[in-house]
Amino acid sequence: MDPKLLRVAQSGSVNALYSLLQKDPCILQNVDVLPFIHTPLHEASSTGKIDLAMELMILKPSFAKKLNEDGLTPLHLAVENHQAELALELVKFDPSLVRIRGRGGMTPLHLVAKEGDVELLTEFILVCPESITDATLNGETALHIAVISDRYEELKVLRGWMQRMRKVDASTTEIQVLNKRDRKGNTALHLAAYNNNHQNKSGMTALDALRVNGPQMNTETESIIKTSGGKSGMSLSRVKTTSVFLSKPVTFREYCSTGMARYRSRMSDGTRNSLLVITALIITATYQTAAQPQDTDKFQKLSFEEIVLEIVLLWGFNSTAFFLAIALTFILLPIGRAYTWWYIFITAPLICSYAISVYLKYNITIFFVMYVMVAFGFLIYVLVFYVKWKRTTRKKVPKPRIELISQGLETMV
Repeated sequence: MDPKLLRVAQSGSVNALYSLLQKDPCILQNVDVLPFIHTPLHEASSTGKIDLAMELMILKPSFAKKLNEDGLTPLHLAVENHQAELALELVKFDPSLVRIRGRGGMTPLHLVAKEGDVELLTEFILVCPESITDATLNGETALHIAVISDRYEELKVLRGWMQRMRKVDASTTEIQVLNKRDRKGNTALHLAAYNNNHQNKSGMTALDALRVNGPQMNTETESIIKTSGGKSGMSLSRVKTTSVFLSKPVTFREYCSTGMARYRSRMSDGTRNSLLVITALIITATYQTAAQPQDTDKFQKLSFEEIVLEIVLLWGFNSTAFFLAIALTFILLPIGRAYTWWYIFITAPLICSYAISVYLKYNITIFFVMYVMVAFGFLIYVLVFYVKWKRTTRKKVPKPRIELISQGLETMV
């Protein structure tokens, strides 16, 4: 790189850059001609010169994807030198920078997982979700690298992100990343099991550290800390950042909502509209059946078998179809709280009206039996989801498979 351009990059002065361009308009173009070079953007990124870096991104966007002689992009250097603010500005300008492979196939996401920065890691996967599938030349994903580097918090963020993804191929991506094997045939779960990693961060405040001494604690020092506003770790308010949210285990409610969102995302608009028409017809037909008047004389002449067939089973199945159509319509609704609350306000009176109509036709015993059947079916459905959720929270680590065949697509023991 031209010494004059290097001095401008080190100074971080935008005015100096344009003064140099006035004297030599082709100076940046001359740098861009070389395939591997330490550009002014590399220098500005490694030293945290944000204003100059953003100006260079506008003048020469190609600099952001160029590798220097060490096989690193400007974003790699920003992460390596802990210039988090500058790194965020670069990915805001071009999110695809997160996926650029450098030396050894290492992307900036891999480097963040190695160096450790949960907030920056969270921003990277938010702006470029596809980067979670990228692997190095050794077949290591960001999960592998986080485990190898003992980055427990980063690993929790990555795992939480995959469990909460709601795009079309979210389930496939999660399975693919978790089962991705490196050259030695180990998944990230294998490495985690071998290392037996555990969280090792106490998070103590000055007051907590003082109280660890027990009876030998200096009470005067404790009084000074309290007077100065010092608090214990338990009393401090926790700011729930995105990384903290992703680090927490997926709750049953989140699992159900994520499953519904993934179901919606896999469905085309035409299919959704067709299903909404079908559910509307089912709701109409089943409600009209409930609203029809009952012949009381006929009911008194029915035998026990006819009561079971005509009343319990008929109304049990009719009620099941009605409630399932209501539930499916809710699943098919567009995502948004406004849609959800309006749907609840509309369907709640409809459900109450249906239940009252059925109750007025028969005595309390038959009414109770019908709705016990419906409730039992619903509980079985919820139990299936609950078991699936528990299985996702208790992943078993499979035995490693060492010999890889068929270019890594299949494995054998």
